[in-house]
Amino acid sequence: MNAPQYKETLFSRLYPGQQHSSPTYIPVLQALDQFLEFTQAQKRRTVLRSDSGFGGDDNIEYALKGQWQVLTKGSGGRRPGAFARRIRPQDWLPLRPDDRWVARAVAPPTYVRPVQHLVLRWRTQTGKLKHSTVVCSVLDWSMTQVIDHYDDRGACETEIQADKGGLKLCKRRKKRAAAQEVLIILTDVAHNTLAWMSYWMFPDGPLARFGTTRLIEDVLAIPGHLIFDESQLVEVQLNELHPYAAQAAAGLERLLDYFGYP
Repeated sequence: MNAPQYKETLFSRLYPGQQHSSPTYIPVLQALDQFLEFTQAQKRRTVLRSDSGFGGDDNIEYALKGQWQVLTKGSGGRRPGAFARRIRPQDWLPLRPDDRWVARAVAPPTYVRPVQHLVLRWRTQTGKLKHSTVVCSVLDWSMTQVIDHYDDRGACETEIQADKGGLKLCKRRKKRAAAQEVLIILTDVAHNTLAWMSYWMFPDGPLARFGTTRLIEDVLAIPGHLIFDESQLVEVQLNELHPYAAQAAAGLERLLDYFGYP
């Protein structure tokens, strides 16, 4: 009898504290390939959005060869400034008046597939001009659309910050790597559970706007009791003096009405 074959589960991965982000990019794509089993058509509809830490030429080339769509800031260093110096003043497209501009790079590097190679210029609070490159394989987007889609990464960064604050990801440390890895996996499970719970329990009302931190500290921390009859949950009691007790109780009823009572 053959042993069952188990596919690797996709979770966050643990690396040493001094690990640079760039070498982790290709292993993540390899794990995505194994876990998602996307067809080539599905990959061509999936945009991998990443910041400059992952924007090296080798990483971009690997993703493009794999038929993924790419939207990333290029690696920093001297390259963005060198590209910016080749652009004529009249070729800069204003994104915000006297504050942010974008232009197409002149003679950029070529990859296995055609891409848009843009140069982004912005003015810092001190008035200094900064530059970065943005690489996008979606050729139908205008320059403005490319930057708008890249800027949408802010929602992902907000979720990461919420995990760090609400789930105390940065404050929980284990001496052994295996124990720390288990803790990170539990954080992934908690993140997904909170995302699903909020959708089912609080589709509207004030709690629908709560993020990870407020759900954990203000809602899931409501004092109460679980009443069991042998192994059967028969009652959930919440402290009625808590300001969110009524909404939490309504959310529990909504959740149990849909999924069934244990």
